[in-house]
Amino acid sequence: MEYQLLLGGVHLKKRSISVSLSLVPVTAIIAMLTADIAKPVVAFADSPPVTIKTEVLSSKTSAGVDVSSLLNKLRDYSMFSTGDMAKDTAYALNMVSWQLPHGGFFKAMEEKYKSSWDGITPRSDWKDSKGVELGTFDNDATTTEIRFLADMYEKTGNPLFRDSVRKAVDFILVSQYPSGGWPQVYPQRGNYSDSVTYNDNAMVRTMVLIDDIIEKRKGFNNDILSEDTRGKLEKALDNGIAYTLKAQIINDGVPTVWGAQHDPSTYAPVSGRAYELASKSGSESVAITAFLMSRPQTPEIERAAKGALRWFDQVREDGTKYNRQGPVYFEPDPTSVIWYRFYNVEEDAPFYADRDGKKYMDIMDISEERRNGYSWAGNYARNLLQLASDQGYYTLKKPLP
Repeated sequence: MEYQLLLGGVHLKKRSISVSLSLVPVTAIIAMLTADIAKPVVAFADSPPVTIKTEVLSSKTSAGVDVSSLLNKLRDYSMFSTGDMAKDTAYALNMVSWQLPHGGFFKAMEEKYKSSWDGITPRSDWKDSKGVELGTFDNDATTTEIRFLADMYEKTGNPLFRDSVRKAVDFILVSQYPSGGWPQVYPQRGNYSDSVTYNDNAMVRTMVLIDDIIEKRKGFNNDILSEDTRGKLEKALDNGIAYTLKAQIINDGVPTVWGAQHDPSTYAPVSGRAYELASKSGSESVAITAFLMSRPQTPEIERAAKGALRWFDQVREDGTKYNRQGPVYFEPDPTSVIWYRFYNVEEDAPFYADRDGKKYMDIMDISEERRNGYSWAGNYARNLLQLASDQGYYTLKKPLP
């Protein structure tokens, strides 16, 4: 479902891309038409080389862009790993003991993992209406545990780590909505956590993990998961991408970006916490766009990714620096570029919000606690736009500061 929304006087112009052409000998063309051309795909340093064979003229889908410099931060599990095998093994065994019966984990558990679960202490701070403890993808939870435990299984061969990963992957599969999105928590919490959650990159982090599992990248190139499970994950990833394409906010027929939360059924952007109103997100949309750029470029994916890049390029504010702790929150700086955390869904005016659930257009109108306790702007899309430009995927309207 697309949302036809007004741009509020902001017009996005079509841009032409100049292409340099050179003559190719007829013999070379004939050779290209009659032979397969192998194109190398960038892989992780620790992964075996990967080659995809593509027939010239027969493929309508181009390869994705190498955005590993943007997405690798979503693969980090160094918060759990020390490099000391004995310590890491003991830590992993403790972690397994804290895993919830449905396979998920709760967030901010680093200190608790230093000892094993005592069988009494709650393993999650949140419960559903029936008293079931909730697992979550918030604050990197569950996905990061999976990566660490997969690494420990590869290093030790301990089946406890393998079985814990399998259980957590089942949690990923069962928590996905039929529409393709993932909530922040499972089972349902009965509030904003039940929305499809891109906030803090939760859903993108999950999709990056699934892709790594499917492609048998580092930590997953073994018997840790069955081929049947990998097949289920492949379908889940396809559904997650399909949901993301449908959730993209459309203004006056033009694709823009995404909100931090979306309705699982209608795809519409929705509110999170009181100060996180329905919006276009200048922050969360960066990882979404990067992930789409990394995928095989079907017409639908390419339209969505380049639409988002155009939006970032259009609304960027060159020459302004954001100071999160104030007292001057925005000041001139010719070397800086910023995007705001929240923009109106209907058009591109940035806004702020407070714990009263109200929208404000001036940051000084919200409480000092919220002014200093939340990220309201940043150079969110600078590296994304620069990478897209450097790789020839998108042409900037003008160079970044």
